[in-house]
Amino acid sequence: MISPTAMALAAMTVMLWIVWSDTIRARRQHPILYAVRIALFIIVSGIMILNIVRHPEVFRGTPLAIAIVAVLVGLGGAIYFVRKLTLRQ
Repeated sequence: MISPTAMALAAMTVMLWIVWSDTIRARRQHPILYAVRIALFIIVSGIMILNIVRHPEVFRGTPLAIAIVAVLVGLGGAIYFVRKLTLRQ
């Protein structure tokens, strides 16, 4: 079984990589791709919250702090892509 810290760090790494790769891209992506990314970020954040609520004994101290940061990165990434989608011309 993967540890809670490793799970949160893996999720954060992938989410930050997706945001970073979008910022260096010169051309705009299709709106459907932004919608998929928004859904992905919200789903990952929801799963992290569900794990924190369902297994509070596993998330104590540092794993809880890292999981909360992962949730915040997920919500921040979703907001970033919502803004990209709505500001798209």
